[in-house]
Amino acid sequence: MLLRTTNAIFPVVYKITDGEDEQKRQVHSWLTFIHCSNADPTNKPRIVLIASHADKLQDKQAGLSRATALMDHYSKLFQESLVVSQEVFLINCMEAGSPEIRRLREVLAAFRDDMIKQRPKACVQLSKIIDVWRKERKSFPVMGWQEYLTAVIAVTTWNLSQEVQKRIAQLASSYLHDEGEIIYLRNETDSMVVLDPQWLFTSVFGSLLAPDNFNKIIDTLKRTAEDYVTLEEITRVFSAVADIPLLIKLLQDFQLCHTYDGRTFILPSLLQQEMEEVAWSPVSSKAVYFGLQIRGRTEIDSFSCDLFPRLQTLLMQAHPDKLSRPLLWKNSAKCTDGKAEALLQITQDKRQLNIFFRSNDGNREDCNSIMDLLKDMTYRLLHETSPGARSRDMVLSALDLREHRPQPHAYSREEVEAAASKGKNLVHPQRNVPEKVKDLLLHLGNLKGMLGRVARKRPELVETLRHINPILDHLYADDVINLEENDCIRAARTPQDAARELLDILEAKGESACVKFHSVLETCDEYAASLLKERLVSEEGARATSS
Repeated sequence: MLLRTTNAIFPVVYKITDGEDEQKRQVHSWLTFIHCSNADPTNKPRIVLIASHADKLQDKQAGLSRATALMDHYSKLFQESLVVSQEVFLINCMEAGSPEIRRLREVLAAFRDDMIKQRPKACVQLSKIIDVWRKERKSFPVMGWQEYLTAVIAVTTWNLSQEVQKRIAQLASSYLHDEGEIIYLRNETDSMVVLDPQWLFTSVFGSLLAPDNFNKIIDTLKRTAEDYVTLEEITRVFSAVADIPLLIKLLQDFQLCHTYDGRTFILPSLLQQEMEEVAWSPVSSKAVYFGLQIRGRTEIDSFSCDLFPRLQTLLMQAHPDKLSRPLLWKNSAKCTDGKAEALLQITQDKRQLNIFFRSNDGNREDCNSIMDLLKDMTYRLLHETSPGARSRDMVLSALDLREHRPQPHAYSREEVEAAASKGKNLVHPQRNVPEKVKDLLLHLGNLKGMLGRVARKRPELVETLRHINPILDHLYADDVINLEENDCIRAARTPQDAARELLDILEAKGESACVKFHSVLETCDEYAASLLKERLVSEEGARATSS
């Protein structure tokens, strides 16, 4: 499934002897995976559902009815994104020549023939060439992209300019990748082309990703007590089937492993240790917490199973320039940029990714940079690994995060922003307690209107508002702030602290309070007012330009 193929046939096999819930769980998991890995919404991957173990059924007709019902259910559920074969297959896998298996082969062959007919001529020619190269490179059927490109141009008969030949080679290679004929990693110019995916899956991923109980069938990698893999162990398992330095380069291209010293390798997909509670335990009482959740939008949306391991690899690659060396566990990762900490966790069903942020010193601004870094990293990878998945961006309850509750409540971003624009609190639905919007949204600057402009210009306002008392007099007289808030601001130790306190209160009160604040600034501090007015003018100018 690392192929991200868009033009392949997917036989999905499940046991008819399993319980109905287990059958649905397995089939649903695979179909959402295929759907979410499909980068082309105009293309519908072809699915053949196959119920196995028919020989163990006492009532074959009842088994056939269950298989038919499952096929009908998933044909309807995924009708917008997948083509599920309407033929029901209930087979005895122990009889290679049974009528059911012969019929299955006929259906798969018909699918394949239909696809082959649509192959461009350049793909037909390139496929024949690659078939020869596979036989010549049995020990390591992998080529660097530049080597591959040069070889393709040298042996093909496309009488065109070199630039056009390169473009044809890229398009033809992409087409063969989408058919599962090769693996062409298009994200890097120095990446590799796997000529024989079956070799990669059987000889490499078989030993790399197989569970521990497979060690009697195939030679699996043994891990250290820290869940790492040594170079010696990689050499022991793979030296007979691959060139070790090239294999490591290939795994790094797939973002499947990372090393800090060249001798010990961390493969996130192999991690088995769970995070201990002490790794993210309560800290100082003044700590501030923020959190976001990315979740599948509907029941057929989930994230690819390689999303989180590859995200962990990216966290390791960000060390030491941007992040400390992260702590990694099976479904969790913790890191810091020296100012704020972050904890990333994915749920077992791969449908929700939580990212928690906190500043132990209570400085919300310190959470900005690490949140921006991790959000950008996550969304880029999400769009690459799960291009067909539709997701929702949720805001986690700061109250639950501060109390380290195992399943913090998630508010929709729409309801948080609506409350922010009205200056209202949100009420935690399970606990029936209010939460301030400014405690939930770190980036109030993303909001529209004067509230968003005040939040975006917050650093400049903090430095500018040195003579704050006349402003407070007006705001108090106009009932924007109350007596207690007025006294609290005036008691601040420095002018900057007073400005921060005032902006915190205004942001919590919402759009109308910020509009009144701007009006007061126009009377008391023209320069501070101009900071907000300039933004207003630029926004209007941008709208006029775009229209």
